[in-house]
Amino acid sequence: MTVITSRHNPVFQSFLALKTKKGREESGLFLAEGRNCISEIPAEWPVEALLLSESVNRESFPAWRKIILAEPLLAALSATLNPQDTIAVCRKKEYALPELIKSPAFLVLGENLSDPGNIGTLLRTAAAAGAHGFLLTSGSGAVYNPKTVRASAGAVFHLPVVEGLEIGPILNFLKGQGIRTVAAHPRGQAVPYDIDFTSAFCLLIGNEAHGLSDETARRADLLARIPMPGRAESLNASVAGGILIYEAVRQRYYRG
Repeated sequence: MTVITSRHNPVFQSFLALKTKKGREESGLFLAEGRNCISEIPAEWPVEALLLSESVNRESFPAWRKIILAEPLLAALSATLNPQDTIAVCRKKEYALPELIKSPAFLVLGENLSDPGNIGTLLRTAAAAGAHGFLLTSGSGAVYNPKTVRASAGAVFHLPVVEGLEIGPILNFLKGQGIRTVAAHPRGQAVPYDIDFTSAFCLLIGNEAHGLSDETARRADLLARIPMPGRAESLNASVAGGILIYEAVRQRYYRG
């Protein structure tokens, strides 16, 4: 099998473009790096190619199209300081909002979340909790950014995601579906343990530095405040989201 060694190779350049938002949008493809992440890819998910280093045993992977890259080229595609020896080129899946509405609905929405680590971690937590869908506003980072995919630990393959939403229309949609919006907010009227998460709801998580916009907080059905009896000004966005998500898990699955 031929090994691609030149950075100027057009096939390699097409993969390199997937590190950019423009490249992913134009091609509909994204990169999933590392064996752990790749092992999460469902059999029915469309994989365009598997990129491997020369030293990898090719027989240990599914019968996808395999392309061998010289290690410096594979490292150039990596989203980490310690590059992996395997990267999958996957096709993005598009979901319509109505597909995410189950009964009782359990959704997570990020407004203007920007950090790939936070987005990926929140997505991973929502998937682990059995949420029905993950929503992001147009001002947020990209779910299919290689760093986000890696932070999600493959959860991007298990939880439907809808990106690029405008906050006003999505709040109107949720209200029309009878889905209550619960917003994480430092001035919340209620703590998580007093909120009913067993009925249909969508959890709203705001930007890492600025939180939710004033308009979103005003329109939310309920503001939830996380108790902090110790000395800390605030919590990381994905940590705050995780606390609220797992209170919903406790109520839905473990109420004695």
